[in-house]
Amino acid sequence: MTAKTKDGKEFYSEEKIFMPIPQQMGRGDKMGRGPYEKSGLIRDTSIPPLRTLKEEFTIPVYTEGEKDGKILRNIIANDFIVDVEVWYLPYGKKDDPGNAQKWFATSKTLRIEKGGK
Repeated sequence: MTAKTKDGKEFYSEEKIFMPIPQQMGRGDKMGRGPYEKSGLIRDTSIPPLRTLKEEFTIPVYTEGEKDGKILRNIIANDFIVDVEVWYLPYGKKDDPGNAQKWFATSKTLRIEKGGK
């Protein structure tokens, strides 16, 4: 998931990985291959069949600075575009030919109104 300004400058990016089996040694983006690499105390990161999965992302749309002892917040952009892609990657890397499949992609334009409290 990425957030970009209208002129295409990316100011936020986050990736979430879902796996049907535990991760290798309990962390990272590789699946554990045997019991010696798996840990049963990790939350389930698989996508359940026939159920909608909702994920939330908090996008920081401002930067904070300090001037004369006061905190100033500067809005990065009032209009920005959020792109979301869902990929199926059974093994290897996304750039490997014939490996990754894009399941879903969407783009939405969001607006922060000027003059809020």
